[in-house]
Amino acid sequence: MSKLIPTLPLNGFEKTWPGFAIKEHYMGELVSLVCVLGEEDKFAASFKKIFGKPPPKPNEMVEVKGGFAMWSGQGQYMLLLSGENIHADTDIASKFKDTAYATLQSDGWASLYVKGGSALEVLERFIPLDLRRAHDNFAARTSSHHIAVIVLKFSDTEIQLLTPRSSAQSFLEGLVHTASNVLGV
Repeated sequence: MSKLIPTLPLNGFEKTWPGFAIKEHYMGELVSLVCVLGEEDKFAASFKKIFGKPPPKPNEMVEVKGGFAMWSGQGQYMLLLSGENIHADTDIASKFKDTAYATLQSDGWASLYVKGGSALEVLERFIPLDLRRAHDNFAARTSSHHIAVIVLKFSDTEIQLLTPRSSAQSFLEGLVHTASNVLGV
C-alpha cells in the first residue's frame, strides 16, 4: 500500500527579516461547525460537554480539548484541531447529534504564522483590523488585498493567518511585499 505525503499549499514557505518572520505551517484539521437553527441551547450544552468550554463569543478564540475554536459568524464556528484525521468532521458531527452540521475545510486553506516584534507594524498595513487594540486570543474574518483571511492573534508577536488555498500565492506575495516595504529590506 502506498503512503501518501501531504503537501502544503505554499510548499513550506519561510522568510525572515530582522524582528519578523513568515512561515507556512501544517495547521492540523480545520472544521466548520454550524448550529442548527432552533437548537442553540442544546448546541451550546453539547459544545461545553464535548470541548470543556462554552462556544467562543464574537472575535474570540478559545483553547479547547484537541485544539482551538473560534467564532466565525452567528451560530458558526471554526475548529482548528491538532493532528491528522480525515474524518474529523463526521466525528464532530456525530458528537453533536442533530444540533450542528460539520464540514472538513482543511484542504481548502493555507496557514501562515507571522512572528516577531514587527508583526503588528507589518500587519497594520496589510490587514484592515486594529490588531494593536485586539486582545490575545482575538479571532476575526476579514480580507486583505481582496482576498479572504482569518486572523488568529495569540499575542502581539505571534499571529496566524488562514487564507483560501486557491488564492494563497497571491496573498503571500502581497504579505511579503508589504513586509519588505515596512521593514525597508
